[in-house]
Amino acid sequence: MNDEEKNMYNDEDLRLLQLLGEAAGEQPSEEETEKAWKQFQQRHQRRQNNRYMWTSIAAAVLCLIALSLPFVWKQINAHSIELYAALDVPSETTIVEAGDSLILSTPPEQTTEVRLSDGTRIVLGANSRLKYPRTFAMHLPRKVRLSGEARFEVAHDADRPFSVQSGEMHTEVLGTVFDVNAYPGSHAQVILYEGRVRIGHKHKQLDIHPGQQAVLEENKHLKVTNVDLKQAGSWTEGLFDYNNMTLEEVMKHIGTWYNVSIIAQSDPFLKRRIHFRFPRKVSLHEVVTALNDLGIARITVNRQALQVEKP
Repeated sequence: MNDEEKNMYNDEDLRLLQLLGEAAGEQPSEEETEKAWKQFQQRHQRRQNNRYMWTSIAAAVLCLIALSLPFVWKQINAHSIELYAALDVPSETTIVEAGDSLILSTPPEQTTEVRLSDGTRIVLGANSRLKYPRTFAMHLPRKVRLSGEARFEVAHDADRPFSVQSGEMHTEVLGTVFDVNAYPGSHAQVILYEGRVRIGHKHKQLDIHPGQQAVLEENKHLKVTNVDLKQAGSWTEGLFDYNNMTLEEVMKHIGTWYNVSIIAQSDPFLKRRIHFRFPRKVSLHEVVTALNDLGIARITVNRQALQVEKP
């Protein structure tokens, strides 16, 4: 709009146009705006009469709103949450030296096994990292650090407790079998299969027993619940196995395995419980197709992320 055209309207009219255009949502592109303005010019030549002036203003506003409708709809549906954020991980299993320790890292869609110097067996999950000593010192506690997911089968040694530091959670045992899940941005949790473990966070400690799970919640409270061990341990057998689990939790597991970000509408439908069993050695596309077939959600791939919406 040039100066001559602006003179057709007073300052209040122009302010109204601008406010209404902004209220319509995200602004249209320059090309769309220019096209709309030319159409407006062709239909509404200069008119001095107030009646025609206000008719022209209304037409211009309608043009802007019409062009902006897709953006308004997009804005309305922009209330989304990120269930999982993809990590910067290697494309293959790597072992890096770090002084007297080793750092083992895994890529997406892959697990790997390692045995420590004391005989402890560890299955490291996808997109995970484990830091451990080359050799555990005699008569000193055995300590490792984990980011991600791992199954621990700890060699018994009454003189040397074994501990796993995973974020803010500390797990200590003498000899037992347990899983730790502590991906960045998620609630750290421990599931016990055999023996007994002690879970600690700062100055709080508690023991859990086989068939129990401890989760470090947002309020830093350690919550203990009973779990189905067969279902919980299915990841070490190459399966997605979810029986009566919320869609939100299932999608987080999908994200951690394929290392793909998960964006979802913030909506109660995420709390719906589903039953889903599928092999992990299939493509992400096949898993998404199977989940969509359940009819609970509409999942699409959008810019290297999964978008989860109501069906």
